Amino acid sequence: MSLSSFFQYFVPKEERFYPLYQKQAEYIEKGSKLLRQMLLETDLERLQSLKAEVKACETGGDAVLDDFHNTLFRTVLTPFQREDVHELAELMDDFMDRIDDCGNIIFTRRFLDVDVDLTTMAENIMFAAESLSNIISRLPNLSDASKRKEISRLCQEIKTLEHDNDELYGSYISKLFSQNYSLNEIIKRKDLVQVLEDATNSVKYISDKIRSIISKL
Repeated sequence: MSLSSFFQYFVPKEERFYPLYQKQAEYIEKGSKLLRQMLLETDLERLQSLKAEVKACETGGDAVLDDFHNTLFRTVLTPFQREDVHELAELMDDFMDRIDDCGNIIFTRRFLDVDVDLTTMAENIMFAAESLSNIISRLPNLSDASKRKEISRLCQEIKTLEHDNDELYGSYISKLFSQNYSLNEIIKRKDLVQVLEDATNSVKYISDKIRSIISKL
């Protein structure tokens, strides 16, 4: 597959797929920043407001995915191209869903305090979302070798952040059962660290997919 045969559909002037990927990335980046704020917020009313904003990002992302499906239906692509184009959009939607899951857990579990490890995991998710947004902004310029190199670097950055969160997840689970928490508190914190881990895995799947697509060009 040549660069022109696949990534012609990302070019903004054609108003096809690229602007939709870009909009998904914007919702993801905004949602990840709101998620970090939720972990630092102690005021219940403000926390509820932040949760509503995260949900709005998730709902907006769902609407973009619907637009994506409609656009894909109207566009002639080979089955190979169609699979890659569709899967990337679905993976980005999954990432936004996982961020929303994190917001729901934070709000419903009513944490009195949040460990620094959990805050660091949320920050890593935010940094990964920023890297993803930077990757998407470079997709229309893949004929430029320097842009492809930068995308590869950003994908590696996401992988590193995912590895860091894996380490934090493992160590946190170990510490959780050695602390003097009630069973209820253990369950709440286990739920949160799990959804943070799931969100981190989701963004890594996106970077892996982008690397796979570029390797076929």
